[in-house]
Formats: sequence, structure tokens, C-alpha cells
Amino acid sequence: MIKVLSFIDRAFAAVVKWLLVAILLIMVLLGALQVFLRNLFNSGISWSDVASRNMVLWIAFLGAILATRKRQHIAIDAISRFIPSAPRNIVAIFLDIFSCAVCYFLAKASYLFVLSEKGLGSLAFGSIQMWVVESIIPIGFAMISLEYAIGVCLDIYRLTHPASGLERRGDK
Repeated sequence: MIKVLSFIDRAFAAVVKWLLVAILLIMVLLGALQVFLRNLFNSGISWSDVASRNMVLWIAFLGAILATRKRQHIAIDAISRFIPSAPRNIVAIFLDIFSCAVCYFLAKASYLFVLSEKGLGSLAFGSIQMWVVESIIPIGFAMISLEYAIGVCLDIYRLTHPASGLERRGDK
């Protein structure tokens, strides 16, 4: 089971990395094309700026998913330096469980938000509807919640099987 979780975790991270690179590349190319068209032809792509702003939202959530996986996200860490190693790992697991629950409820609430946007039928840019662009919000929170859940399972396994050689996810 742990091998399956580790494989899913690595495969998912690879997909997110490639998606992140692709969106960033499209955003840079779209911006460069916009500058080129404006400077040389006094024209441009009318939806380019709006699309780029919305791609930033996608990049932020995809980056947050990867940061959560590696435990490199923003965290307030004032007490853990004073706690010995074994209790610190247990506290970290409980904090990750709490974070998993918070992200789950944020995913649920943002899903309802995206459904309400779908009902409105507003357009983001071109023929792309706003709810499609905003769909990264519930997907992102759900994936962050899943990353926490997988991390908790791997950390519990690591603590109960110290001879397994499995490193803490942030230690890689």
C-alpha cells in the first residue's frame, strides 16, 4: 500500500510539474507575442492580458500543490524548534491532519462557488467560461488536501516502521 501511495504521489507531482511548466511557457509566449504585435503592428490579442492574469491563478495553485508535497509551503514554526524529535513528528502529523481538513472544506466551498459561476455563464476571455478558469480553485484545494493525506499516511508509516528507510517528505 505504501509503495502504491508513493508511486501515485510521484506520478502526480510529475504531472503537476509538467502542467506548471506548460502554463508558464504559454504565458511567457503569449506575453512576448503581445509585445511583438503591439510594437510592430499596433495591434494585439484582445484577450491576452486577461488570459495571462488567469494563468497566474493556475500557476499559484499548482505551485502550492508542489510546495505542500515537499513541505516547503509557508508555515508558522515557532514552537517545533523547542520540541524533541519524536514528539515533533507527532505534532507535525496532527497539524497536517488539521491542514488536510481545512483544505477539504475550502475545496468543498470553492466547488459550490464554481458551480454558482457556471450557472451565471459569464465569460473569462474569448469563448472560455469563467467557471472553467476558476475550476483550479476547488481542484487545487482538493489536491493540497490529498497531498496532506498522503503525507500523513507516509509519515505514520515512517514512524511505525523506522527500518523502512522512508524519509520524511520535506527531507527529500
